[in-house]
Amino acid sequence: MKKYIKKIVSVLIVILSILSIQISVYSHSGRTDANGGHKDNQNKSGLGSYHYHCGGNPAHLHPNGVCPYSSSSQSSTSSSGSSSTSSSSSSSSSKTTTSIPRTIAVTEIQIEEKIENMEIGENEKLTAIITPSNATDKNVTWQSSDESIATVDSTGEVIAKKSGVVTITATTSNGKSSTITINVKEPVKLESSYTTNTLVGKTNTEIQNTINTDTNNEEGSALGGIITLGLLGGGGYWGYKKYKSKKENV
Repeated sequence: MKKYIKKIVSVLIVILSILSIQISVYSHSGRTDANGGHKDNQNKSGLGSYHYHCGGNPAHLHPNGVCPYSSSSQSSTSSSGSSSTSSSSSSSSSKTTTSIPRTIAVTEIQIEEKIENMEIGENEKLTAIITPSNATDKNVTWQSSDESIATVDSTGEVIAKKSGVVTITATTSNGKSSTITINVKEPVKLESSYTTNTLVGKTNTEIQNTINTDTNNEEGSALGGIITLGLLGGGGYWGYKKYKSKKENV
């Protein structure tokens, strides 16, 4: 009986030893090298002749030289770090965001002056009215359709050069425009009968009234002359008829 028990114990010890060796071979079938792996010449792990036990993990390979256990950890850490960085960046971005000034565009431009006629040598200052009054860009460009007739400078001052019709245009930076048409004429010439002493110190209206008065006087004088000639002619004819009548009676 004792011999039988000893045999059973011996068999159990052998079985346990074999199991212990197999477990040891699976988890660590040899001394690891500097890379954290070791050779498995008999391929007991089923992973080939060389495998790893990084961090005490089961036998495994490193696809593309990357440990699957460490990469998942790093990925998790990286993801967490990335999320944290993104959150921090978002937070920083929200803190540094500033409002952008709003641009107010010009909707209309209108030349204020209604000038229709100018004389050669005259100058007029034009004004452009911008709508809305709080537009961001109020720059205006002035242009003449024919600078030989009239010129216009950057401030809107027009100078008449020669007789003709010219169009003056004011344009905003965003393309809105307004125009006026001016008829440039020769200046009025005074008759030679009017001396400098006669007209000096008088306004344009007074000068025009003087010309109109003199014209009316001239027209009246002419009419008076016609009437006088008519009377003289009638009297002469009446005298001639009377003289002829006396002669016939004799």
